[in-house]
Amino acid sequence: MGNYKSRSKLKKFLKGLLIVIVVLAVLVVVGARLYFRLPVSAYYKASEKAFTIPGLSQNMIPQGLEYVDGRDVYLVGGYQKDGTPSRVYKVNSRTGKTEGYVILGDGLGNGLSPHAGGLAVHDDYLFVAGDEDSSIYIYNLEDVLSAGNGETVRMIDKFQTNYPGGHVNVACLTFTEDRLIVAEFYRVPNYVTDKSHWITTPAGDENHAFAVAYPLGDSDTSVCGVERNPTEIYSLPGLVQGIAVHDGKIWVSQSYGTAKSTICCYDVSGSESVGFVGFIHSGVAEPDILLPVYALDSSTLVSSFDAPPMAEEIIFKDGKLLIMCESASAKYIFGNFTGGRTCYATDVDKLI
Repeated sequence: MGNYKSRSKLKKFLKGLLIVIVVLAVLVVVGARLYFRLPVSAYYKASEKAFTIPGLSQNMIPQGLEYVDGRDVYLVGGYQKDGTPSRVYKVNSRTGKTEGYVILGDGLGNGLSPHAGGLAVHDDYLFVAGDEDSSIYIYNLEDVLSAGNGETVRMIDKFQTNYPGGHVNVACLTFTEDRLIVAEFYRVPNYVTDKSHWITTPAGDENHAFAVAYPLGDSDTSVCGVERNPTEIYSLPGLVQGIAVHDGKIWVSQSYGTAKSTICCYDVSGSESVGFVGFIHSGVAEPDILLPVYALDSSTLVSSFDAPPMAEEIIFKDGKLLIMCESASAKYIFGNFTGGRTCYATDVDKLI
């Protein structure tokens, strides 16, 4: 009888302990959700769900985002947590359903593992940020769209991202009507840019990164519709993860770690350059042109608002801002409890 009572008490204790653990787990999840969502509640109120971010259960760390006009498809790129070749997922923009992925390959079909922080479509080509390789990998867009699930697509060309005197480790990129803009990421101590990019703007801001603009064209030296020689430079603040141009203004996403992201809108049209950088054309010994530098700083800032942590690449579609987010990936996890599994479409007019 004594043993029976002891077992009964043990069962009650274990049952009570289980209830306590469950309650604590729920409180932790609810607490985390409130902690990360309340500070950016205005963002969620101005947003609607666009689609569920693909690849999260397959070790992908989402980075890049693009929409293919006329094909009803989003492209989502990222690197793999286990270091295997990077992927680009295809998402139907009408249904929100994932329609498989392709593996990024080199010209021989061997898998590549870039950060894939930037995806941008121009004409018949998909441009992918090469990051540390200081170049952009170019793929035939139709190859990407028509390839079967898990197939490797071959790179057809490479665009070297040279800036005056050096290069840009491509963090993000975007196309406008007449140019390609390539931007780098700065953060101390692990992502330090060349000191020639560090300037104090006339407004007193400390900028430490460059974005370089390359004109579109079809000369004998152009690469898939992009000219090799840049025409202007934008001086950037740190932590820029994504860049887009909308209504003539330059938008950037800034983020790192679990802190809130910031979305900033700048207007450099009509502003004066803050300096010039000498550029050396191929085969020329001395700088033969001067590139104007325009500052994205407090003097050209139009508006800004807070967004959830770990905002990556940004695009505009139908007048709304879409932000790729990596917080729900297997690398960071917490976004699974805070809405990070969803890519939202945001009405920025409600926030600025």
